[in-house]
Amino acid sequence: MALLVVGPPWLLWIAFGNPVDVWSSWWNTGPFAATTAASSAAGLRVLLIWAGWLVWAALAILLVGSVAGVLRGRRLARWRLPMPLHRLIVGLTGTATVAVVTGPAAAAVAAPVAHSVPASVPERAAFSNVVGSVSGPSATVQGNAGNAETPLVHEGRIMLAVGRDRYEHHVRRGDTLSKIAKTWLRDADRWPDICKLNKHRHVARGQTLTDCDLIYPGWTVRLPADAVPPADATPSHPHRPPGRSAPPVPARPESTNPPVAKQAPTTGSPDAEGPGSTRSAPPSASNADDDSSHPPTGGDLVLPGGSIIPWTLAVAITATAALVWLQRRRRYVPGSSEQLHDLPAPLLAAQHHTRHASAPALREPEDSETLPSGGVGLIGSSADAAARGLLITAITAGTPTDPAQRAEVIIDRPTLTELLGDPPIAGWPRLHITDTLEQALTLLDTHLLRRARILDEHNLTDLDTLRETTPAEEALPPLLLITHSEQATDSTRARITFGLTQELNITTVVLGHWPHGPTLSVSDDGDARLETSADHAMQLAVLDIATTRDLLDAAREAHTGQPPAPSTRTPTPPSTGSDPRTGTTVPVAGGRADKAAVDNTPPLTPVTTKRARLRVLGEPGIEDITADGRPLRAKALELAVYLAVHPDGASTREIGEYLEPDARISQADQRVHTNASNLRHVLGRAGTADTRNSYLIKTAGRYRLDPATVDVDLWNLRDLLRQATIASQPRRQELLTAACNLCTAPLAEGQDYEWIQPHRETVRRWSTEAHLSLADDLLDSDPQAASDLLDKAIGLDRYNEALYTKAMHARHALGDADGIRTLLRALTKALADLNAEPREDTIELARHLRNSLTRA
Repeated sequence: MALLVVGPPWLLWIAFGNPVDVWSSWWNTGPFAATTAASSAAGLRVLLIWAGWLVWAALAILLVGSVAGVLRGRRLARWRLPMPLHRLIVGLTGTATVAVVTGPAAAAVAAPVAHSVPASVPERAAFSNVVGSVSGPSATVQGNAGNAETPLVHEGRIMLAVGRDRYEHHVRRGDTLSKIAKTWLRDADRWPDICKLNKHRHVARGQTLTDCDLIYPGWTVRLPADAVPPADATPSHPHRPPGRSAPPVPARPESTNPPVAKQAPTTGSPDAEGPGSTRSAPPSASNADDDSSHPPTGGDLVLPGGSIIPWTLAVAITATAALVWLQRRRRYVPGSSEQLHDLPAPLLAAQHHTRHASAPALREPEDSETLPSGGVGLIGSSADAAARGLLITAITAGTPTDPAQRAEVIIDRPTLTELLGDPPIAGWPRLHITDTLEQALTLLDTHLLRRARILDEHNLTDLDTLRETTPAEEALPPLLLITHSEQATDSTRARITFGLTQELNITTVVLGHWPHGPTLSVSDDGDARLETSADHAMQLAVLDIATTRDLLDAAREAHTGQPPAPSTRTPTPPSTGSDPRTGTTVPVAGGRADKAAVDNTPPLTPVTTKRARLRVLGEPGIEDITADGRPLRAKALELAVYLAVHPDGASTREIGEYLEPDARISQADQRVHTNASNLRHVLGRAGTADTRNSYLIKTAGRYRLDPATVDVDLWNLRDLLRQATIASQPRRQELLTAACNLCTAPLAEGQDYEWIQPHRETVRRWSTEAHLSLADDLLDSDPQAASDLLDKAIGLDRYNEALYTKAMHARHALGDADGIRTLLRALTKALADLNAEPREDTIELARHLRNSLTRA
């Protein structure tokens, strides 16, 4: 401040002297009578000197006034100076103000409250991605207070935590930490105590307090234990904390009926999409049209039922979803009645969240962020939800290549029933369900003895040191036991056993108060604190019953390969038609060959017109583009693939739901139209049709590719397989050979579209069926060709066990015993990625075929 206020006049005085004397001397020389060049230069010099003094005067007034306004909680009226002088003055003033208010002496009175989410923005997604922990509704709150006479319209809320109690505190523009300290601690100078208590701690999802001059509405700010709530303080007992809620999804303004979640296409027929087929639902449901789009950031995922999934758990769920698809590839047997179901909604939401949200910064967990060993109780409004979150966190932890992190869970059935309801849930190697607590303790004792024996052999006392010193030792994954206080409190055996779990990577959780150890109180937002302390302990995932069941079913399928029980599946609509000889579903929508039978409209273009060639098997693209023009947009290419797997077309709103799930409704519709125009333009550069709207037709509000002007390899594959089911030899073999020649890579290879996985698995199953059917026809006449064909199919789907068994038969026909052994080893290695092994019948088949060749 001294530099900007005193420095310029001092320099002007030293360089040019007193400005009054300079003016008087020039005026006394008769400036208006003089006409010489020297007199003109002298006059310009005087004017520049006085301009410098005037600029300094304006700067000094703005600087002093702005600083005085900050200190008094008021703001001066804005001065609009001519540009660029206005920018210069404002920039210098802002620099000086920041330099002043960020000093230690002024920090107490310069803590503006800022909020960046307009009140007019409603929630847009069914599955809300938490961006920090913002509180709504609230307009922007930033800067300092305005004039005292002017009513303030900018306000928000923060949550003040005093011990175990929480209070909603309304903040307005100009409120500071010193005001909060004065109101709650009776001493404005105690603002550093509040700052120190919250510095570098999580005050909201994905946000930490790093600058005590800047806080945001929606934050939870802890106060010292001696804080006294004012008389008008409002206790907070929300079902979900502000900014973490997932309100009902508002109706879409352009449609009275929100889209209904649909399933993935069934695999019984080579028809990617037809009138009777179904589609998978997008990860986010209907979006409300709003005025702005907020880019997603890191943080926790909040589901409509109130479940809160932390970022790390969302990543683990996404990995579980990938394993589910691999397990489905492994167990698929051509000709079976198993339908291809899409993933449950929580898994789709987790995939969408981890794809579009920014990962939060990695940091070392604090000691208080781990559950205490030796037994811990869970109480509070969300104790059961937190226990379900711990169950899913343990079940989804680790990967098949990291067995030391693949946690296991022990739980007694009464506790499981209380957490998840009456429907029985079968266990598997990572989920041990016992009938009583005594049986659970017996199983826990077995793990305790084994871990104690291994530690004793190495003269160690904890597993962390064991992993560091002896990494080749047997993997001892984390273990979680969950029970209820009604069973554990009066059990001396439980108290003693729980006390022996320390340093052994075993966590025991008791639902209810645990008198023999610490007890955590869990709020609705997953905030877990020690019952006897106000200090923040950790953040836990909280899950509702429906979400937990879906995630358990998915985890069980990912770990064991067994499909969910029929009672937990979404029913599949019955097929609309089937082949009476094979029993498989036939395509409902015909290909180009029989299009005239179902569509009596005349062709849009002559038959001799050159079709544009769209390839979606392998790397997608448009072939043989000859004319110059605009390049194909990435989203236009995605639209082409989407319409290829939906030959009957889709509405603008449907396309927007899948391709633009995070955009506003009006914005998504506009993007769809733009991408459709770009796709039609590029297809026109690869074809010769002149008819308006060729290649991409829009009728009755639905876009679809024109089969008369666009050639799609996926449609050709569908037609070939459909005709092969009713053809006889040798025509059947010709059709299957052509189909296998088309299957050289996955659908849309190299593209990671969110909606594509069910369709990609459908096409992969078509490929498997085509190769197995053709191999059956070639096995007797040309076993070498059948073997080569199956080797190619295994390269396309290395997890499908049926391909390996058929290839073993081909090797047997060739008399290749070593080839059978090689196939079994390759299968074993592939299934190791899934922590699985070949089926017993596959191993027995390989042994039988090799023995038969040895005897011969």
